[in-house]
Amino acid sequence: MADSYIILFFIFSILGYISEVIYCSIPQHRFVNRGFLYGPYLPIYGSGAMIVLVLLEPFRSNPVLIFIFGLVLTSMLEYFTSWALEKLFSVKLWDYSKHRMNINGRVCMLNSTLFGIMGLVLVYAVYPPLSDFITRIPRIIQHYTAYLIVIAMSIDATLSVMKMNAFKRGLERIRATRKDIESRVIALEGEGKAELARELRARLEASVSRSVEEFRERSKHIMLANPTITARSRELQSDIEILSEWVRERRDLRRKYKEDAKASDRRHLERIRNSK
Repeated sequence: MADSYIILFFIFSILGYISEVIYCSIPQHRFVNRGFLYGPYLPIYGSGAMIVLVLLEPFRSNPVLIFIFGLVLTSMLEYFTSWALEKLFSVKLWDYSKHRMNINGRVCMLNSTLFGIMGLVLVYAVYPPLSDFITRIPRIIQHYTAYLIVIAMSIDATLSVMKMNAFKRGLERIRATRKDIESRVIALEGEGKAELARELRARLEASVSRSVEEFRERSKHIMLANPTITARSRELQSDIEILSEWVRERRDLRRKYKEDAKASDRRHLERIRNSK
């Protein structure tokens, strides 16, 4: 039983990832690789699906209750996950503050309603054939498959936590370095050494710029996967907004290069046709 639950959890995590990518990519007109982990799965969807299936089994004959309880349970899971991730990494990976009827930006009525609808689809359309398929798989294959899933997702989770901790430390380090520069420059200016203060600022700012550029490249995946990432700390939020703006500028620049290249190719082909 445990093996089949692990397999179901993994499949629902993948289906959740696919749904999230489609939902986020369409309005932005680009592929948005959603997720906290490296792999193409979102465990919050797998967890939500298993909660709905296990806890709402007694209400299976009542679609209205499945919808209502599914909406409530998955919203509670999303709220708790958002809160826990913020406590761990000091940032909110998603923020619904701009949506109507939201609770602390962690959940909103639009997404909760969609979760309720997904609960209905899960219980009545997805789970029955999927469960039947898994029961046909030999127990030994189920066991080793579940074993591999646990190992792979555990490694992924460990690496992803390390990645987020590095992101958090990177922001803090850059902010601390800037404060240190300001304090040292102010101290020199207070001693009447304005020229030395300007030289020190220029040298240290150049060093910080290189560090910031390296940090931006390492953090690009996090920013692209979580376009609504925010932080309660005003200073941290300011750093995130600067980083988000840099990612958008880089993305727009790449898009412009591609469009210019296509236009150049079209002009080249047109000249070839006209010369014949």
